[in-house]
Amino acid sequence: MKKLNAKDLLDRYLAGNCTEEERALLESWHLDRTAGLNRDLSMEERNQDIDEVWERLQLSEEEPRRISLWPRIAAAAVLLLSLSAAVFFYVSKTQKSSIAAQRAIAKSIGPGGNKAILTLDDGTRISLSDAKNGTLASQSGVEISKSKDGQLVYHLSNVNKPNTYNTISTPNGGQYQVVLPDGTRVWLNAGSSLRFPLTFDQLSERKVELKGEAYFEVARQLKQQKNGMERVPFIVMTPTQDVEVLGTHFNVNAYADEPAGRTTLLEGSVRVSKKTDAAVHMVLKPGEQAILKDKFTMAKVDIEEVMSWKNGFFRFNETDLKSVMRQASRWYNVDVVYEGDIPPTFFTGDVPRTVNAGAFLDMLGYLNVKFKIEKQTNTRNKIVVSL
Repeated sequence: MKKLNAKDLLDRYLAGNCTEEERALLESWHLDRTAGLNRDLSMEERNQDIDEVWERLQLSEEEPRRISLWPRIAAAAVLLLSLSAAVFFYVSKTQKSSIAAQRAIAKSIGPGGNKAILTLDDGTRISLSDAKNGTLASQSGVEISKSKDGQLVYHLSNVNKPNTYNTISTPNGGQYQVVLPDGTRVWLNAGSSLRFPLTFDQLSERKVELKGEAYFEVARQLKQQKNGMERVPFIVMTPTQDVEVLGTHFNVNAYADEPAGRTTLLEGSVRVSKKTDAAVHMVLKPGEQAILKDKFTMAKVDIEEVMSWKNGFFRFNETDLKSVMRQASRWYNVDVVYEGDIPPTFFTGDVPRTVNAGAFLDMLGYLNVKFKIEKQTNTRNKIVVSL
């Protein structure tokens, strides 16, 4: 694989000699990494970063198949990778036209965005991507609107049909935020759906049904009981587990193509139960994750990594290649297949979810992972992965 030269890239950037793509990626990285930090790196820190990049890039090709895109230079490494013609779509010289064609396809596969479909109780489907801001529908005494910042919001007045349900679904390449009728805020990741009642007021439990992945900030709701005011439980039901909220903030990953269901608690407390046996359960504390395969296990996790999708990043921490590509498949709306045996290969680093598929794959090419893109008859492209 061609050696990469960090100093050369940065020198050419400062001299104004980068290509449009290189410049855009570098500036995108800078914006993503500094957003929220509210400070600039000092010259000494920048020099340290450059030195670190340079040192790491001198690693021989026999190094283990692991890539670390260090926090402050992650996207810079992506840029460097994109400079190497050998790392992305590795083919012979006689296939240059094929390289150009495939790179063009990859660059044309843009990142996901705010896309969702709202399905009303009567089957009416509303595209939230195309809908204008304002009232979308009035249903059983409930007004449904799209806010200026793109959220779906429910406004209750005189609810006359309590047993009415809506479903919000995000496609692959989509995400969306909804404020439920009780004030609970939900962020849906790509390829996910949430079914919920139009109002929770008449119900003894607030139950919603989730497929895919979502982050919840549950609003507190009390109800008068014989012994005084009591909390109304909020329960997230997935195909394999139920999550009863005893606190507020948590993330549920229940994709059907993931090897395990994962519930991660940020604040408060939740009780996670096995769908087929409610007696099998686990109570989580903040920073803990319940992992359900055949049985429950618990792990301490990096909250920032779990929540990276909501915060606009892919964050990988010793993440295996197939897990990385499952996330890419959902976000870029592509199929992924593998050629030959794929040994364990792990990645560490951040990548903005705003980059196109070409830039994303450039990063993975650093470890001689090879890709080619095949056009399919449907609207999805297919990425073929080999080593």
